[in-house]
Amino acid sequence: MHKRNNKPSRLLNLALTHRLLKAPRFVQSFAIEQVFNDTARRCKGSSALIVIYKTGLTTRLMQRIAKNTAQPATVFLNQANIKKSRCPIRWFNHSHEISRCGHGTLAAALFLQKWQGFSPNTFYTNTGEVFETRIHQRALQLQLTTIDSTEVQTEVLLQQAIPTSIVQSYKTAKINGYSTVMINSDQPLKTLAINTAQLQYYPNAVIVLQQRQTANQTTQWHFRYFAPYYGVDEDSATGSAISIIAPIIKQYTEQTHGQLFQDSVFGATINYRLKDNSVIIS
Repeated sequence: MHKRNNKPSRLLNLALTHRLLKAPRFVQSFAIEQVFNDTARRCKGSSALIVIYKTGLTTRLMQRIAKNTAQPATVFLNQANIKKSRCPIRWFNHSHEISRCGHGTLAAALFLQKWQGFSPNTFYTNTGEVFETRIHQRALQLQLTTIDSTEVQTEVLLQQAIPTSIVQSYKTAKINGYSTVMINSDQPLKTLAINTAQLQYYPNAVIVLQQRQTANQTTQWHFRYFAPYYGVDEDSATGSAISIIAPIIKQYTEQTHGQLFQDSVFGATINYRLKDNSVIIS
């Protein structure tokens, strides 16, 4: 459901609706868009609030708006750029500006496709990172650059926070990066009680990755994503994490495409394909 300014949305809480409609000189349109949902697997995926704003909306007000929504990410796009082939994009969670958000970018592209009939080919961030969109077999896809990880010794803090045997550990950076741990398959990842309180001061996002066999011996990859240090205990459905996970899977098994299952409370199904130094997701 898409809402123009001056029309309150039942999908938004009253505080946020009031804030958005109180400043029509800043906000042109807003809507909630869902991605990575899968009816067959009863996965709800995740959603983002998309805000199309006029010049003059400050970073401080963007953070206020994001703080008052129940959405895991709020995406801000300037109306002056949404019809261009290249469009700047910003994302916020309840407490921080997000440096990288795949699900929010895909949600924004889907919204623009519905609202104006097309989406920019490229979204770019304040730091110059590029997210490209494309349509393949009538489905909108997002392409982002992969990030390589280095195999490292498992840190004590991660061993304490993740109550199962860790098979391998990887890192993209010491701080402000991603740490990935591959766990054994003894317990379904969905039921594993991760101690997010112990991760509060860990300055990396943490991806827990698990390889499982189905009843017909098909291999599936499952993961969960935690970033308490950045204001998100657990992300329901993340696209940006695939740029880290996909190269690790290729290194481990030579697999370059398939489905990934995010075992959060709501669950998500993400299709991916590696292409050179990029990953394409939908």
